[in-house]
Amino acid sequence: MSLTPSEFERQLQPLLAGWVVDRLPAGWRLSRPGQAVSLSCLGLPVVRAGLLELPRSEVVISFADELPASEAAFVADFLRHFGRGGG
Repeated sequence: MSLTPSEFERQLQPLLAGWVVDRLPAGWRLSRPGQAVSLSCLGLPVVRAGLLELPRSEVVISFADELPASEAAFVADFLRHFGRGGG
C-alpha cells in the first residue's frame, strides 16, 4: 500500500469498531464471535519517480478460519475504509 505504517494505523482505527483488538509487535489481531483476523504492516523503502516520493508498506491479512463469506465481508470492509478515491 502507498502509505506509511503510522498512516495505516491511523486509517485502520474506524475499521476496528465491533472487534476485540490485541496489538501485536508488528500488527493487530482482531476477533469477534466466529471470526479472527490478523493484520500486519511493514514499512518498505520509499519509491522515487523524479521529485515524487511515495511511501510503501506491505500489508498482510490472515484469516484464522477458512470461511469465504466472512473473509469476503472483511476484505470489502477493509477496502471501503482504505479506498482513496483514485481513478
